[in-house]
Amino acid sequence: MKKLLILLFIVLITICFAGQHDYVEFNEYRENPTYENFLKAADGYQEQVDSTYTSNLMLAYLYKMQLDLEIKVLKENYDSLTTRTKFSYANLLLELGKLDESIVIYEKLNIDFPKWSCPWRHKGEVLMKQNKLAKAETATLMAIETRKDHFDAYIQLTHIQKDMKKYKEALKSLNKGLSYYSSDPEEEITDEEVIKLKLELNELLKKK
Repeated sequence: MKKLLILLFIVLITICFAGQHDYVEFNEYRENPTYENFLKAADGYQEQVDSTYTSNLMLAYLYKMQLDLEIKVLKENYDSLTTRTKFSYANLLLELGKLDESIVIYEKLNIDFPKWSCPWRHKGEVLMKQNKLAKAETATLMAIETRKDHFDAYIQLTHIQKDMKKYKEALKSLNKGLSYYSSDPEEEITDEEVIKLKLELNELLKKK
């Protein structure tokens, strides 16, 4: 259904803007989605960018189609991927909101490499996004157990415990994490975020 809607959209756009844009390269890519045809179509639209932004829209569709193809290749060749590539593939799926697919990979990595902290932390992030807070807490604690200075994991654990209304535990997790603040974080965590989180927890504890 989704692919049909995209196709209908492309047909309508082609009809409406046939006089302004050349869709030959796009149709060539759609019928024969090689990387060479992708580059030809993308280059063509880059040159046609104007005030109507139609080319920007078509570029977005092109990149989305190519992204879907690359993900399909990764999925079909999963067993041939290196361990690091499997982890990065799972992170990409997480970034794209494909939570159910990403967590399957994290769980496999947990089994194969139980002492590797990062897949545990990311698995906890998926579970948190799925609102499975108890399981998210467990996974994030495993990330900390396998790497005591995993600063990002402490911040994530703090958010999870705050959402679980375990404010005292959350503040304790945050303070513990701050003792490893000099560690290199996986993600950009600003001082402002940490300060805001601590203030929120103190206020929540006062109300409680």
